[in-house]
Amino acid sequence: MNDSFEPVGGDPADIVAGLVFDDTGAVPALPPTAAETEQHMVTTSLKLPASLRDRLREVAADRCVTASMLIRQYIEMGLAAEQPERMIPLSDAIRVLSGLRPTA
Repeated sequence: MNDSFEPVGGDPADIVAGLVFDDTGAVPALPPTAAETEQHMVTTSLKLPASLRDRLREVAADRCVTASMLIRQYIEMGLAAEQPERMIPLSDAIRVLSGLRPTA
């Protein structure tokens, strides 16, 4: 059995007819629901200027997450940056360094 799928143009009905469905494989676990994610959270309040709150809501909506999720992501990234001994992937280092302007 060939595990790769390489459609070769033609009639879509022929392509679909040639597919082999196998439902004997393990079903991957679903990601946690919002309720499960929030289950072990504690509430922390903070004050933001209205303009910052509005920007936060816009960015969160663009990413299809809640403002709380976005704030948590930003805090996690900030805390991770505070760990200088933590290794970063080479691809991240190259991406950042390639964006720097050359010096004289």
